Amino acid sequence: MRAPRPAIVWFVAASLVATGAAAWYLGGASSRTASRTVGPATSAGGAGRLDAVRSEAAVLDADLAFYETRLANDPESAGDHAMVAQLYMTRARATASFQDFERAEGLARRSLALRSARNAHSYGLLASSLLARHAFGEAREAAQRAVELSPGDAAALAQLAEIELEMGDYDSANTHFAGVWVGRDQFTVATPSAPAPQWNPRWHEIMGRTAEARALLQRAVRAVERRDDLPREQVAWFRLRLGELDLRSGRYAAADSSLRRGLEIFPDDYRILGALARAALARGEHAEAVSFGERATAIVLDPATLGTISEAYGAMGDSAQATAFAEAMATAALQQPGPIHRAWGLFLLDHGTARDARMVLARARDELRERRDVYGLDLLAWALHRTGDHTAAAAAMRQALTQQTEDPQLLVHAAAIEREIGHPVAVEGEGARPTKMPSPR
Repeated sequence: MRAPRPAIVWFVAASLVATGAAAWYLGGASSRTASRTVGPATSAGGAGRLDAVRSEAAVLDADLAFYETRLANDPESAGDHAMVAQLYMTRARATASFQDFERAEGLARRSLALRSARNAHSYGLLASSLLARHAFGEAREAAQRAVELSPGDAAALAQLAEIELEMGDYDSANTHFAGVWVGRDQFTVATPSAPAPQWNPRWHEIMGRTAEARALLQRAVRAVERRDDLPREQVAWFRLRLGELDLRSGRYAAADSSLRRGLEIFPDDYRILGALARAALARGEHAEAVSFGERATAIVLDPATLGTISEAYGAMGDSAQATAFAEAMATAALQQPGPIHRAWGLFLLDHGTARDARMVLARARDELRERRDVYGLDLLAWALHRTGDHTAAAAAMRQALTQQTEDPQLLVHAAAIEREIGHPVAVEGEGARPTKMPSPR
């Protein structure tokens, strides 16, 4: 097995909001992208699927070349700046190119400098590009401006609500979600005129309704796979979300099935490959975890996947490779500018040094000044626990559990912290709540 390259990469979030990949209940980005699309692959064999993906990429590159030429001929066109920004956003989602996200941000800002009025779409693009580097506060401001300019635009209001959900401003998110109504032709609805929170899987996840989130994701998967106007990257993304939810819930066979289907739709998707590596590790298939992980990191050097590979090698008894991948992961994570990604931080807390733990604690505290969501509080609690401040860890963990989120990671952390301060806690099964957990203070 090859040794990892100790490179440092920007993290590009795979979540809905951070990429602007699709709105669950608004028909996806197809209504906003200028790129022509090719329907889901139907040809047999991996070669046919890969050729179809390459065809989409070629169409996107041709669109970029066309609109960049238009922009060069008319550099004062706010509309063409927005169009090119949208195309870069589309490509960045598929390739995890932070440079493309940066280009999209610059073009969106230029479009707004040319015309701030009647340009809500560019504010939405700016918000999405800012989220790619986890600039949540700035993204929220841009999304709010889009809503002000286009108060009747459900997509703009939904984007704002999604950002607030990810920032941990749950009351405001719920208020804005309540202003979004969906109809029959959207991804995740069965009946018309339903308030958006009822049909938003991420909202259900955070609010402790895992079964409802899974049902909505399954419905969304069926809906998008019947459509012929969405890029494969976007269709596969829904499979990724369903697979990740099942993986977190301990439904490993279901997760593996969904993720493999996603890979069939969009071959060599580094996010799906990384998730398949985690699923294999969870099942104890360590060699398979290394194989999927190395395929993923050959495309994008994601530190979280490096951590998965390290754990797999450690489980196989190859301490040299486990150490090499862990060191590469630490280098990438700790030298990353901005807030630390939660998966990297948790890995460092569980496998790193005391110095790593102090670094993660400092970064977690910094991030919470702007983004106080349940997973940020969980990271803070676990960092406090790992650095020996168990009382403060318990207080932070109780705050993390206030939304009743049914994530086994949160429950396991809560149980470990409460035991440390003398409060035995039992955690049983999917969706179980810790017993004897003191009320949040």
